[in-house]
Amino acid sequence: MIEHLVRRRWWYCVGTFLVMVLLSSQLLHMVFNGNVNVMFDEDDPHYQRLQQLNQQYIDSNYLVLLFKPARGSVFDNDNLHIIRELTEALWQLPHVVRVDSFTNFPRLQVEGDSLIVANLVPDSSPSAPLSQGQLESIQRYAQEDQQLHGRLVSPDDQAGALFASVVLPEDHLTSVLELSRQALALQRDFEQRYPGLELHLNGDIAIENAMLQVTMDDILRVNPLVFATIFILLGIFLRSVMAIAATGAVVIAATGIASSIHVLLGFEMNPITMMAPAIIMILAVADSIHVLTLFRILCGNGTEPLQAMTQSLRKNLSPVFWTSVTTAVGFLGMNFGDSPPFRTMGNMAAIGVVFAFVCTFTVLPAVALQFGNRFQGQPFSLTRWMEQLAQWVIASGRAASVMVVALLGSLALLMCIPNMKLNDDISEYFDESLPIHDSIQFARQHTNGVQFIVYSMESGQANGIYQPAFLNSVEAFTDWLRQQPDVSAVTSYVDVLKRIHRTMNQDQPEFYAIPDDAALIAQYQLLYEMSLPQGMDLTHDISEDHSALKLTVNVRDSDNQTLMNLEQQIDDRLAQHQPALRNQGSSQLLMFAHMGSNIIRSMVDGSLFTLAFITLFMIVGLRSLKFGLLSIIPNLFPAIVVYGIWSLTVGHVNHAAAMTFSICLGLVVDDTIHFISKYLSARRQGRSPQQAIHDSFIQSGTAIVITSVILICGVLLLSLSNFTVNDTMSLMLAGIIATALLFDLLLLPSLLLFADRFAVEPDTRTEPDTSFKTESHVNT
Repeated sequence: MIEHLVRRRWWYCVGTFLVMVLLSSQLLHMVFNGNVNVMFDEDDPHYQRLQQLNQQYIDSNYLVLLFKPARGSVFDNDNLHIIRELTEALWQLPHVVRVDSFTNFPRLQVEGDSLIVANLVPDSSPSAPLSQGQLESIQRYAQEDQQLHGRLVSPDDQAGALFASVVLPEDHLTSVLELSRQALALQRDFEQRYPGLELHLNGDIAIENAMLQVTMDDILRVNPLVFATIFILLGIFLRSVMAIAATGAVVIAATGIASSIHVLLGFEMNPITMMAPAIIMILAVADSIHVLTLFRILCGNGTEPLQAMTQSLRKNLSPVFWTSVTTAVGFLGMNFGDSPPFRTMGNMAAIGVVFAFVCTFTVLPAVALQFGNRFQGQPFSLTRWMEQLAQWVIASGRAASVMVVALLGSLALLMCIPNMKLNDDISEYFDESLPIHDSIQFARQHTNGVQFIVYSMESGQANGIYQPAFLNSVEAFTDWLRQQPDVSAVTSYVDVLKRIHRTMNQDQPEFYAIPDDAALIAQYQLLYEMSLPQGMDLTHDISEDHSALKLTVNVRDSDNQTLMNLEQQIDDRLAQHQPALRNQGSSQLLMFAHMGSNIIRSMVDGSLFTLAFITLFMIVGLRSLKFGLLSIIPNLFPAIVVYGIWSLTVGHVNHAAAMTFSICLGLVVDDTIHFISKYLSARRQGRSPQQAIHDSFIQSGTAIVITSVILICGVLLLSLSNFTVNDTMSLMLAGIIATALLFDLLLLPSLLLFADRFAVEPDTRTEPDTSFKTESHVNT
């Protein structure tokens, strides 16, 4: 078969690129999705609960404009004029159906028997400003109102927020981009007109736009940088135009075909899945290097290029096949996770691994043989370093020392891993260089924050929210919530009702309470809703049939476990004291907290599956139970070392860390396969353990170092992504690959020598060897 591939190499090469060209039209149909909800399965109970809440209380998105005047309080006449202008400007943005600010916040007044609802801040102008008495009255009202204080106006009165409710059409992506573009133009316009005015865009519209921008940034900046760096390193290591051309052809073909098939299968692009093309590029390079390295060595020793390519392909077919299988299994192990983008990325990468293997044998020979004559007689200097390292490792007593130090150190770091905390806060997913990060920090500093849980208080009957017993129960629950140290604020319709009751009774403080009469409560609400201006209603706070009301609990900054503990405390409180109200809370914050916890549990199963299958493939491929089981140590321990160090230095991770473990198992096994297969091949040829170790270093050490360095650099560059989930994953992967390189070059030889120290010398019969075929010893 190999002879046929080499003889018909141009047929296979042109055919492969023809397939790529035919499929590439699919790339025009690539779909980008920046919606945060893409992180969850549709049957996820927490996601379903949030969708039910959205349907119950008018589903809308929010664009939040945070502001801080250049000087003075927000209750200054000049600043009030700016805020009123901002409120009016937000109304002009596309798809905006409502704008909430403290200037148009409904202030209740009574004229005779009529309830009057007017804007908190009456109309004024620079020529006719509000009096000091009016300003103080507005400020006092804002500080006393639960729905204003800490939400629309900061506790210190130096900043605030405007909420624009948005209903998006079916063309969701285009609408988000256009709305965000106009909102950004509005922000820049006001900042130019009013120097010193600080404005920040926030809300789910701004977050989704940031996700889309991060995705495009990865496509246009990070991925090309990875591509360029890989080929610069190839040129440095192999000093070869042939290597760059041949590997480039493989990368383009494999990535192009795989990406087109991704679109055909309906995979969407988001900040997570955008890692897949870069990963495919890196893995395609790793496959090519093993073929090119031996080809380069053989040409350097004077072998005719056609023969050298045939030998290199034949002797790398089995190892490269099995490394591709194990790498694909590692990525497929991500299907155990609970987050669709990670599953999709794993499937995309697995598909890419398959085509990287195919393209290595169909594209690379034709391109490489165009330049092969240039390398006859040129030595491969890196191989000499491998020989020196082999001699150092084999030296008497060092094998045992290396093994003891590595194993004890790994076990010590293993004990540190349980101390690591999981924290999946969507607000921490963006790099500090992004405006959305500054916006989130601003919100945390000046408002009740961006973390909250929503509860639907169910009365159990239509118009049940008018019943005093139900409302008193909600009020008791609300008062308890406000006493909890992890809760920063609670807002609900009950506060509105109490304010109406007080206003209708000459603002006497003792009437700031729930009326005893259901009919009166219903009358109050009807009067209030009839008095509200157009676009301002209670549909965001009360269900359509008036059977339930919404309770929003703002939470202080906390990690996942603290948040879930608070959720459990609330559930226990409802079950014990208000069982009729019992309802589970929901929010994107809670969804991410539970997703992180669920992923940890599911990926334990996934990692065990991956480890078991990879070990099984190692046993089958190596045709050795002993060495297949032995391979677990250099495959598993590098991850233990990096996770332990991460626990000691960083102390917390997001759910990407759980996914990384499965990926790394598939990646680090590649070098182990090549090293052990060379060792066993030498042993089956009658070489002693020390000689077999020496042969393994000479024959595979160079390729192992080159592929590992390129993998490390390529993966590290992925950390330049402005999406911190990718940053975490890439830093961990780079650390694990670097540690695995050290284990393969130092610990693995020691383990092999230890395992073979009492072994019977192998039979030197010349029967065919169908295991990982390797090249014979090549003098360099």
